[in-house]
Amino acid sequence: MSKRSVDKGDGGKNTAVQPREAKPKGASSTSLENKAKALSKAAASMSNDLYIYIALILTAIFSFYMRGIVPWNRVFSGSSVIFSSETDAWYHMMLAHGTVINLQRLFFDPMTNFPHGTPTHFGPLLSWAIAIFSYIFGLGNPSAHLVDVVGALMPAVMGALLVFPVYFIGRELLGKSCGLLSALIVAVLPGQFFSRTTLGFTDHHAAEILFSTLTMMFLILALHSGRSLSFAGVQKDWSAFKKPLLYSILTGVALGLYIDSWASGFLFEGIILVFLLLQSIFDHIRGKNVEYLSITAGIAFLAAIVLVLPFVDSANGFSNYYYSLFQPTILLIGIVAAVFLSILSRLVRERSFPGYYYPGALLGLAALGTFVLYFVFPQFTKPLLAGFAIFQAKTGGAATVGEAAALLSEGGAFSFGNVLRSFPGLGAMTGSPLAILFSLFTLALIALIVMAIRNAKFQKPAEVLVLSWSIIILIMTLAQNRFTYYYAVNVAILTGFLVIWVLQKAGMGSLEKELAGIRDQNKLMVTSLKLLVAVVLIFVLIINPSLSMSKMYARSAGGPDADWLTSTRWLQNNTPSPGMELYQKYERPADGKFAYPDAAYGIMSWWDYGHLIEVLGHRLPNANPFQQGIGSATKNIPGSSPFFLAENETRAEEVLAAIDLNRSPYMNTKYVMIDQPMAVGKFHAMAAWSSISTSRYMAGVYQQQGDQLVPVQIWREPYFNTITARLYFFDGSETAGESGVGLSYQGRQVAEGVTVPVLTEAPKITTNRTELEVFVEERRNSGDLAEIAAMTPTNPAFPTPALQHYRLVHESESTVTGNGQKLVKTFEHVPGAVVQGSAAPGTSVMAQVPVITNMNRAFLYQQSNISGADGRFTLVLPYSTEGPIDGGTNFDTKPMSAYQLNVGDRQAELRVPEDYVLSGEVITV
Repeated sequence: MSKRSVDKGDGGKNTAVQPREAKPKGASSTSLENKAKALSKAAASMSNDLYIYIALILTAIFSFYMRGIVPWNRVFSGSSVIFSSETDAWYHMMLAHGTVINLQRLFFDPMTNFPHGTPTHFGPLLSWAIAIFSYIFGLGNPSAHLVDVVGALMPAVMGALLVFPVYFIGRELLGKSCGLLSALIVAVLPGQFFSRTTLGFTDHHAAEILFSTLTMMFLILALHSGRSLSFAGVQKDWSAFKKPLLYSILTGVALGLYIDSWASGFLFEGIILVFLLLQSIFDHIRGKNVEYLSITAGIAFLAAIVLVLPFVDSANGFSNYYYSLFQPTILLIGIVAAVFLSILSRLVRERSFPGYYYPGALLGLAALGTFVLYFVFPQFTKPLLAGFAIFQAKTGGAATVGEAAALLSEGGAFSFGNVLRSFPGLGAMTGSPLAILFSLFTLALIALIVMAIRNAKFQKPAEVLVLSWSIIILIMTLAQNRFTYYYAVNVAILTGFLVIWVLQKAGMGSLEKELAGIRDQNKLMVTSLKLLVAVVLIFVLIINPSLSMSKMYARSAGGPDADWLTSTRWLQNNTPSPGMELYQKYERPADGKFAYPDAAYGIMSWWDYGHLIEVLGHRLPNANPFQQGIGSATKNIPGSSPFFLAENETRAEEVLAAIDLNRSPYMNTKYVMIDQPMAVGKFHAMAAWSSISTSRYMAGVYQQQGDQLVPVQIWREPYFNTITARLYFFDGSETAGESGVGLSYQGRQVAEGVTVPVLTEAPKITTNRTELEVFVEERRNSGDLAEIAAMTPTNPAFPTPALQHYRLVHESESTVTGNGQKLVKTFEHVPGAVVQGSAAPGTSVMAQVPVITNMNRAFLYQQSNISGADGRFTLVLPYSTEGPIDGGTNFDTKPMSAYQLNVGDRQAELRVPEDYVLSGEVITV
């Protein structure tokens, strides 16, 4: 038998078979022990993973409980679903119902911003998601109520699902404990983030947060599994890279769905490109291949384009506000940029240039490319650069939009209020300035610093991405507090990272492994105590402050004032049809001018209420929350602001006529809806949109009481002249203005650079106008500032004439003033019956009629005039005494009797038919 070797490289020719070494006794048992230990370790790991995932699922369930179950009864009321007071939710539901009915998403809406209409910029994803799940749960035949239920649940479900991508991102940073803690934090964070992911807040924000976070999660997983990706490797055997390629595609799917949620979602493409730029520089300088970055991003951007293309409308040009050519173009540019990173890196390396040539060349070529694009392709670059407008100081009407204010500003003054409401910590509810030191916002900033230091020498792509993402969103959040709902995810991840990093530095290692494998009872007890202390501190310092505040948000969730719901539904049921159906699909006209039916008419209110008027009232608002139809008094642009600020009826009629010169002003705006906030709390916003100082209408003076200065609100003459005050407080009737107060004051410096008006005399209170005028003149002669004003808007200090073209037709149920005024009032804009007659020149003429409202509130409508030099007089009366007619308003507020007409000392009763009021017919007396 041959003795040649069979396991050497010489073919067995030169090496004899060596005798086998004897195995030491017990070797077999040692091997079995090692296998047993390995199996035990694997089983422990699997068991630990099971506990982690159970905890993660319980966290998601708790998150849904807070968002969905706690506010349940405030949203689901009997058979009704009450969506958020942020009325975009109602508009989204209208789009969802339209999608269910038409199996098409509506992208042009002529039933708002009347008489112009508007393309719809809201992303289609939410509409389709609600429609698809409605068809699934409705077994192909969903009811309108089911659609509402699905829509109400959608944001709460998306908010609850967010814990999963947050967990996996945290896990990639510092392990499973980091992931689980980050998920728990994001489940309880309050502020705009919580409210926008709550039951009934059916807006695109929840989808934005979920899919942008999923984009980051899949990108991190792609980077983690694909560091060896290269163009040559993929060409040779792509199947070896299935996992990173799959994650790259999923990154693009998530990014595409994110952009389908929000047209300006290219924001996260920008974040990814910033990360690619930084990471490619780090990798190139360290001599590493950067092709994995190009492949991952290129595939992701390509997948995103596929999902965005179906909604692109070339009619929108390159708008970044609407779905247009802008979104696919910027994604294509992203693909080119990603590939260019690799090409440039290879060129620099092949030519043996120093490493620093690469970042220099990148930055130089990026600047050159932007410069060339700006001049060669301005229709694309100008909308792109316009996005930086969020960093500009807000002025005029834009300054009144709360969510657009800077994070550290409240009421125009520096404040940590927004921070502590969104990212609280220990003491956040005490109001102490020191609470900011313990806030999650501060902890997240510390985490950013720690993470940056960790990556100063050796960069980890996942951490570089989180740093890039967090810093960019932080900057945007500081510019506009609305981005706190984005930054909440970053704060949760960063806080989880910081806590686990501190525990590791304290020698506790990974929490999920701390108890595993310990057999010594003393060590087990010490370790358990350490973990218990850590858990208690985490709960007290991090979880509980957020949880306490989120409970308040959940319990206060709810819809608009019930008065607006009843008023808009009254509008639907008691006003003439505008000849248009809410859920019908209307095509966008090529020339931009929609052909409205003759029966169409507008409803004037402040823009906040436009969606309620359209969605619940099925009527056409002149202004809407897209901030369309607002106009400006100073720029002579017709709209809601100049109308409500108009200081005489002639000017108000001119504003309404200018809305569309080809239509009747009584059809441009057929009804006016007004509420108490418009007359008081929101009045400053109406003035701001017209660039008029609120001090023209109202002001604050201070009265010395002991050693304190007590503020006193005063209302000036221009305020009482506005259509707002005359409609809301006086029902359009004339007022005598006998409640004036004489005020005398001087400026007093109360702090450096701060001077306030302080009363120098007790207010002069009298109904005698002459005495007030004498008081004012005397105080001015003595060197004081002095004026006649009112101490309350319900009692005018100045006489105002009656409105001739506005009649109250409905008011809501809630009483909100001491004299019985209701929260919401609806007026009809009418030509009015023209009463003409003659008397001696200079004769006083007056018409009076008692009016009873649908809520049984009574008031006296009164209108006066004086006959002219020729003895002729005219009154225009807006109320009919004969009740509704077919095709008109089915009003339930009406006169209780005929008008009493006084001409000098003569009296007569006057009855006014409804058709005379609607047509402006003349009644001769």
